[in-house]
Amino acid sequence: MGFFESFRVALDMLRLHKLRAFLTMLGVIIGVASVSMIIEVKNGFTHFLTDEIKKLGSDTIIVFFNPSELKGEGLGSVGKMTMDDVSFIRDRATKVELASGILLIQGRPVKRNDNELKDPRVIATDQNQAQLSLVATVQGRHMTLEDVRSMSNVCLIGNEVAAKLFPEGEPLGGVVNFSGLTLEVVGVMDRVDIMGQSNGKDIWMPISTAQKKWLGGDAISYVTCRPKPGYTVQQGMDNVWEALMAKSGNKPVYRVDSRESIVNVFGTILGVAGAVLAGIAALSLLVGGIGIMNIMLVSVTERTREIGLRKAVGAHRSAILVQFLVESAFLSIVGGLIGMAIAWLVGQGVTAVTIATKFPTKNGLNMAFDPATALFAVSFSALIGVIFGIYPAARASQLSPIEALRSE
Repeated sequence: MGFFESFRVALDMLRLHKLRAFLTMLGVIIGVASVSMIIEVKNGFTHFLTDEIKKLGSDTIIVFFNPSELKGEGLGSVGKMTMDDVSFIRDRATKVELASGILLIQGRPVKRNDNELKDPRVIATDQNQAQLSLVATVQGRHMTLEDVRSMSNVCLIGNEVAAKLFPEGEPLGGVVNFSGLTLEVVGVMDRVDIMGQSNGKDIWMPISTAQKKWLGGDAISYVTCRPKPGYTVQQGMDNVWEALMAKSGNKPVYRVDSRESIVNVFGTILGVAGAVLAGIAALSLLVGGIGIMNIMLVSVTERTREIGLRKAVGAHRSAILVQFLVESAFLSIVGGLIGMAIAWLVGQGVTAVTIATKFPTKNGLNMAFDPATALFAVSFSALIGVIFGIYPAARASQLSPIEALRSE
């Protein structure tokens, strides 16, 4: 009996015993569906993180003052990060296109007449930060180089600040007051939501204004940079690191990172977690394989006379072996395809629901179906079927035709 004839017999057996075949395939169905859905979830969150970071520019390099690696050594002439570091990066890091200093100012409520916002996020920076953070304005303009040079008393505000302090709806040209500083609103920033956080409560002002007219000192919180076109983020990071090491006398008082590396770290974590969970879910494939072996042994017992008859009329041992292997593999493959279809439907359903509810973002969560992973799971399930079908098939092929014909 040839392969296609064995395939036809296997299909006939499924038709004759539909419920038994389904229950036999159930372990494989659950295993393939679980593995595929876990990979879908991992892909969905990876895309989510990537898209979220891209909103602020995934190619942005971030430089912190971080002397913790010195292990008791002196800092030398470098005791903090200042705007001199920004100027040094601009002058010495030849692969960097833009560099901007940022000073985070906390615990400063802002007022306008009788309206007050107690917890704004106040950021002192320069004219390059809008390009580095990919933040546009919906009204007015961004700060300019002239604003920074002349220490202008101007600011940009987020939409929540505008709604709280300017309920009448016309913030441009209005004045907001901090303790010791008054600023004119020249722009309202477009809202950007990232992982549950937004820039709605942001207030941006020229860093020169904050340092010279308000807070004093020259310290900054960190620096953001972007590599020039044609250079990778890693090349830009290396270039910034080399420049800063020259400035600090080779003392590792800085930490250079990037938003792209943050995405890669989260991607690695999700990949490892997904692989572990998929491996655990794949154990159900082994359970399914044991179920297939069990039912094939029952099938061999039920069809002993049939096997004896086939051998009596000239069927070779290899033909009987192939027949039962095809049947076990067929059960696994059909179960795997059903599991793959279930995973795809669940993924499409989750995507549709998250888009409708606009959670976790307004674009929902894209549960990307990975055909390669699903096909691998189906192929693996087929392999499981063959492996666990070898013993029943070998047992069937070794039956003596005379003993088989005598069995009841």
